Amino acid sequence: MAIQHPLEGVKIIEIATYAPANIAAGWLADLGADIVVIEPPSNRALGPEWDKSDRIRHVENRNKRGIGLNLREAAGQEVLHKLAKDADVLIEANRPGVAKRLGFDYETLSKINPRIIVLSSTGYGQEGPFKMLPGHGNVWEATGGWLASQGLGLGNMAGDYSGLPWLNPFNLADIKSAPTILATVLAALYAREKTGEGQYCDIALFDNVIAVKDPSKPSSTGDAYYHDRQPRPSWNNYKCSDGKYIAFAAGEEIQWANLCKQLGLEQYTHDRGNNVTPEKNREIAEAMGKVLATKTRDEWFAQLSQVDTEVAPVLSLDEAAEHPQVKLRNMHVEVTDDEGYRQIQYGTPIKLSKTPPKLKHRRAPKFGEHTESVLQELGYSGDQIKNLVDSGIAISRKYGGGGGK
Repeated sequence: MAIQHPLEGVKIIEIATYAPANIAAGWLADLGADIVVIEPPSNRALGPEWDKSDRIRHVENRNKRGIGLNLREAAGQEVLHKLAKDADVLIEANRPGVAKRLGFDYETLSKINPRIIVLSSTGYGQEGPFKMLPGHGNVWEATGGWLASQGLGLGNMAGDYSGLPWLNPFNLADIKSAPTILATVLAALYAREKTGEGQYCDIALFDNVIAVKDPSKPSSTGDAYYHDRQPRPSWNNYKCSDGKYIAFAAGEEIQWANLCKQLGLEQYTHDRGNNVTPEKNREIAEAMGKVLATKTRDEWFAQLSQVDTEVAPVLSLDEAAEHPQVKLRNMHVEVTDDEGYRQIQYGTPIKLSKTPPKLKHRRAPKFGEHTESVLQELGYSGDQIKNLVDSGIAISRKYGGGGGK
């Protein structure tokens, strides 16, 4: 059977307001899956923010359809169960117990559809003493030892080495967990091709923080070493004459030797790795800083990129957006809304030769935009849809909102 996109024909229900489940589902939509996002009429955690028109994520929810549905009511759960009867996957991101209480847990849905795959994305998983704790990236990174290890230089070769917990400028749990969720869904779909049955997938964001690096405990002498250690000169950023920075990750011996030669610092060719004292590292970094301050960032990159060493200009976000590599790889795409507003979003990093992901994207749905069409697909009449909206079970833009109980 010829298909245009790899997940064409796969139907997914998403009940996940937050990343990373929301991000992973977005990649599945890029790959051609038909995703229906279910949003409740109110959200206690977000409060008044929930009523803003931009509450739905414009990037992560492109290529999806959205319906408003009150799952606290039996009639709302009935709609969900009709959706599940023909669905391949349900992705949810709620605290343990919520799915069972609202009727979209695997035990309930597998009785309706034995082929369905249910994936739960939570902070600490479905079991354990921390399972009910709320959180975002910083708390999971703290529990996983990541913040402490950064301050010691264990997780980041160019950290500040202060020994203090390091506040990440990015959300490690989301960055790690979104690909895990994507891979888990694809693996479960592939397994179902062999068994004919769906299954339950329990994804903990905390697990993905733990899985970042091998577990290790430095010895007492090692602890002292890391506290005194300075960033590696070969793995660092340096200021150039124009005030811009250039970055190096010359970790291999040949790359470090080539870099030293280009900078006229051949005397440091064999001074690399953990065997170099902190004092020597400071000496080398200062020497490199003086040399690199004699030319602009782009002048240095033009020279150093011609040899086998790991070097890159430190670009601003605006510079990165205009980079020819970004354009060549189609990593920025344009999405236009109904009013003609143009928005630049990231493209998909998944490249396939015969069944490529969608290159032309549909904008994210507005709240309750597809409620009517989805309910019609499930066999609801116009009068039935209007009754669901009037009773606060469903929220539809056509019928004028509807309120949750």
